[in-house]
Parts: sequence; structure tokens; C-alpha cells
Amino acid sequence: MSTNSQEQEIDLSQIGKSISKGFQKAVNRCFDLLFFIQKKFLIVFVLLVIGGGLGFYLDKEPNYTNDIVVIPNFGSNEYLYDKIDLITLKLKEKDEAFFTKIGIKNIKDFISIEIQPVNGIYDFINAEEYKNNFDFIKLMAENGDIEKILQDQTTSKNYYLHSINIKTATAFHKKDLIDPILNYLQQSEYFIKLQKIQQHNLEEKLAANKIIISQIDQIIISLNQNKSGNSVLISENSGLSDLIQKKDDLIQENQKLSTNRLEFEKLIKDIDISINQMNTNGANNKMKFILPLLLVLFYLLGYWFSKVYKQQKQRIKA
Repeated sequence: MSTNSQEQEIDLSQIGKSISKGFQKAVNRCFDLLFFIQKKFLIVFVLLVIGGGLGFYLDKEPNYTNDIVVIPNFGSNEYLYDKIDLITLKLKEKDEAFFTKIGIKNIKDFISIEIQPVNGIYDFINAEEYKNNFDFIKLMAENGDIEKILQDQTTSKNYYLHSINIKTATAFHKKDLIDPILNYLQQSEYFIKLQKIQQHNLEEKLAANKIIISQIDQIIISLNQNKSGNSVLISENSGLSDLIQKKDDLIQENQKLSTNRLEFEKLIKDIDISINQMNTNGANNKMKFILPLLLVLFYLLGYWFSKVYKQQKQRIKA
């Protein structure tokens, strides 16, 4: 037992010495670096100044992002994506005539435009105009990964909300970039005609529902007056219960139609616009800090490599 205890003490002592040596070695390396920087202070200082200057110059022109959340009405989802694809193509071609025609004069600072769906699977499944969506998703899920299906562009194009992302090199006024793009997206002869028909049908439906609600109220008042001396409650009459339920359904439908009336003002209805958000992702607007450190790091690595190279060269000669 005593022999085992002595061996354990020796092992612990060796481990402690190894840790102490490792710590001392790390401290020595840190001070070696510190003394080296102190020795080469002028060179390091010049590199920091040069890197800072270059960084400030690069950060003078930051990227900006502009986001527009839209609702494509009247089944215009595919039309919307095709329009954005066309703008992207014209941007790559530097087609100034096209952009001048739609009202955008400065395209050299217009970097990119893209569109993506805002995940809204529940709205997609519950949409009244697409009553078979739930069965469609359920059927597709039986034959594949539901996550991939929901992210697939064929499915996601039909979501309720979509986000248009625009990147620019400089800040734009809304009237010089966002408004021309939104106006361009409204230009479809077919969908404009469809919009007028839908708006007309919506107003007719609202008016008809209001008349029916008024008629139901008159019937309920009339029956209530006839039964004023009776102890039987109106709610106990199944016919009246159906009328009350019908009235409630019509009120809810009119509330939804009132929302649709607002959305149907435009073919592609914009519901939220955020412009000129400075892009700080990655190295954007951080080069004033990154470049000085990179230059000093490259100098240190170069110095270390040169030193090791000389040592290895002497070793080979010896």
C-alpha cells in the first residue's frame, strides 16, 4: 500500500511539474511576442496606421439592404417571381434603357434584388381559395421529407407573404428605387382586369351580406315580439339558433372581406417597407478594425517564417 501511495505521489508531482513548465512556456511566449513588438514598434505602428487608413476607405461605401414584404393577390405569385427574375436579368445586363423606362436612373449603385417566401404554411393550408392545399401537403409528405417540401419553391411560391430584398451600394430615396419597382410590379393588363372584377365582386358580397344580416335581425325581432308573453327562450328554438349562427358567420365573412378590400388595392400589395439598412454582416463596415490586425499578423507570420527558414537552411548546410 505504501509503495502504491509513493508511486501516486511521484505521478502527481510529475504532472504538476509538466503543468508548471507548460504554463511557464506559454508565459515566455507571450512576453517574447510583447518584447518583439516593442522592439519593432515603429514597423507595427506604421502597419496599423496603413491598415486603419485602408479600412476607413473601404468602409466609406457600405452596403445597404432594403426589404419589402408583399402580398401577391389574385393568384399572381408566379407572375411576381417572374418579374423579379426579369429585373435581376436586366441588372446583370446593365440595361439602362429598361431601368430608365421604369423610373430608376442610378443603376451603378443598384447591386441586386431577390425574392423569397415568408414561411406561412398555416395560412397556405387554411386559405379558403385553396381548400385542397392541406390534402396536397399531406399527400406530398407521404412521399418525402416534409421539411424539404415546405421549403421547395413550387410550394413556397404560393405562401401568403413574400419578402423582396434589394441591396445597394449607397442609400436611395424611396421615390428613386422602391416606388418605381413597386409600380413596375403592378403592370399587368390581365391582372388589372382581374383586380377590377374581384373588387366589384367583393363590394357586391359585402352589400349582400349586410342585407341578409339586416333581414335576420328583423326576423329575430319579429319572433321575439310574438313570443314576448311566452316562457320559451329564443335560444331553445333550433330555427332561431341557425339564424343566429348564420348571422355570426356573415359578420365574420364581412370582417375578412374588409381586410381583402384593403389588400386588393394593389395587384402586389406592399405591407411593410424597410429602406437603407446598413449591412453589418461579415466584414461589412468592419474593415477599419480587420485590416490593421491582418497586416500585423502577416508581418509576424512572415518574420517567423523567415527565422525558421534561416534555421533550417543552416541545419541542412551543417
